[in-house]
Amino acid sequence: MNWHIADSLEKQKVALLASHESHCLVDILHRWHSGELNCDIPCIIANHAKMKQFADWYAIPFHFVDFKNQPKAQAFAEVERLLENYQIDLTVLARFMQILPDHLCQKMAGRAINIHHSFLPSFAGAKPYQQAYDRGVKLIGATCHYVTKDLDEGPIIEQQVIRISHND
Repeated sequence: MNWHIADSLEKQKVALLASHESHCLVDILHRWHSGELNCDIPCIIANHAKMKQFADWYAIPFHFVDFKNQPKAQAFAEVERLLENYQIDLTVLARFMQILPDHLCQKMAGRAINIHHSFLPSFAGAKPYQQAYDRGVKLIGATCHYVTKDLDEGPIIEQQVIRISHND
């Protein structure tokens, strides 16, 4: 067994990784700003430059990492360097929409979580609500899980569901 004791009064340094959709990032930032999340957010890293507006709003350093015009390995090396430079305790993928390479998952094991907009393990991947709609499910939800090399398959931390009807 491996274990670790941490002082709950010491704020953890949390990096937020985001992509094109802002709702997950904005929700976390609002909860942090209102004091609901007791942590420090020293940086936001995104692969879409438009996310800078949210970092600016909250006066958090923003880093754009281009995943389109360079090899993914190079882009992830840049992400890894940033996380090390900021001495990040926890990395939160807030709809980051990139699969972390295995070596990075292993390096950050237990210190990287994903917020997924579906009730996992059902409907993994990028379009879970379309998948749920196509199957006619009546419960949708969100899942927070530890990041592993396997897409949306890490150990589940928390889930929440909501019932929907045909009107939805």
